[in-house]
Amino acid sequence: MEEHTLCQQVESLLEEKNFVRVKELLPQHPEDIARLIAELEQSTFKLVVFRLVPYDQAVDVFEYLPREEEEQLLSSLTSREVTGILNEMSPDDRTGLLEEMPAELVKKFINMLSPSERRVALEILNYPQDCVGRLITPDFVQLYEGMSVQDAVAHIRSVGLQKETVYHCYVLDNAKRLIGIVSLKKLVLSPPDTRISEIMFQEVIKVHVYADKEEAANIFKRYDLISIPVVDANNKLLGIVTFDDLVDVLEEEATEDFERMAAVLPVDKPYMEASVFSLVWKRSFWLIVLVLFETVTVLVMKKNHVYLQEMVALTFFVPILVAMGGNTGTQSATIIIRSLATGDVGVRDFFRVIFRESFIGLLIGVTLAFVGAFIVSVIQQNSLLSIAVGVSMGVTILLATAVGASLPILFRRLKLDPALMSGPLIATIVDVVGILIYLNIGRLILGL
Repeated sequence: MEEHTLCQQVESLLEEKNFVRVKELLPQHPEDIARLIAELEQSTFKLVVFRLVPYDQAVDVFEYLPREEEEQLLSSLTSREVTGILNEMSPDDRTGLLEEMPAELVKKFINMLSPSERRVALEILNYPQDCVGRLITPDFVQLYEGMSVQDAVAHIRSVGLQKETVYHCYVLDNAKRLIGIVSLKKLVLSPPDTRISEIMFQEVIKVHVYADKEEAANIFKRYDLISIPVVDANNKLLGIVTFDDLVDVLEEEATEDFERMAAVLPVDKPYMEASVFSLVWKRSFWLIVLVLFETVTVLVMKKNHVYLQEMVALTFFVPILVAMGGNTGTQSATIIIRSLATGDVGVRDFFRVIFRESFIGLLIGVTLAFVGAFIVSVIQQNSLLSIAVGVSMGVTILLATAVGASLPILFRRLKLDPALMSGPLIATIVDVVGILIYLNIGRLILGL
């Protein structure tokens, strides 16, 4: 049954108060139930459907809901229900929910937690916003090097249901320091009397608790991990981060980069949920900055108005020149920003990248210079003007590729987000410089 059709059917049944039939229609997977709840129009319907969810699925369904839906449900449920949900939620999901709430609500919900869960919640919330410590969960299987495989498997059976994952178990020494990792597969296939120290892998890929979330996500992607241990400065294991949390980080970072590359301030809500006025501000800010930058182009053309009056045909080809320079610069910037994000290019590669992009820009510039000169000769039938436009286009494209490639790397070197060097900003910079190049080359060749 299609989601929209199911939603309509459930709403009709809820209006008829046929709750038994609604319960029968609920999908099997918690994510599908959460999607159904989110699609219901009335908040009372959402609450009723959530209460019809079997007890053993309720927390899973809640964790799949969008943040706004979670907050709305928490405000409608009884204190007992809220207490049960918050204590059963995984620490990382609970942290994501609490960090978006007002301080008064956070304090109220923290006080509803059991002492052990409260300690975990406060510890995670005390980490900086963008560090990997905000994503950790202490629900991992820990083993000790002196254990036998038989004891380790028995331990996993006794605690596994309460843990985030059992596919990888982390081996600690007596001081709780991380010294190895062993997979469930290896445990199952090893002789029962084998010591954990004999089969564990000692070169553990790990991340420091204060590392940036994006850095952890890139390590995750590079090594194809399903979980990664998080340690402090003394190599003490504090928790783990699982792939589902870091997939969300990668999605958030990619969305933020796309927004910045489009000269939009990052929007912290889905498009349809963000207010119109918020979107207007987010999109207007950089556009205002770009208008101020483009004013330089107006001043340059105003300064050269005498020459432009003598050779009006020069102005005919300004749009082509500006467009080609901006497009080429944006191409280079996009490629380099993406390469920085994936780790294919680093700050150390600055001169290699500039040389490579400049050479590419030279080849593209020469090609388009001939194309531009040909177009001018057909339209205007003026050989000197054709040469002026062709040479200007070639030089502008060469410059645009160098600028588009260099600025993102310079921003990375300054510890700023390379995506701030957005396509529109690169295009604006190239516009200004391109007009200067064009007018000066035009004056020189045409003898103005």
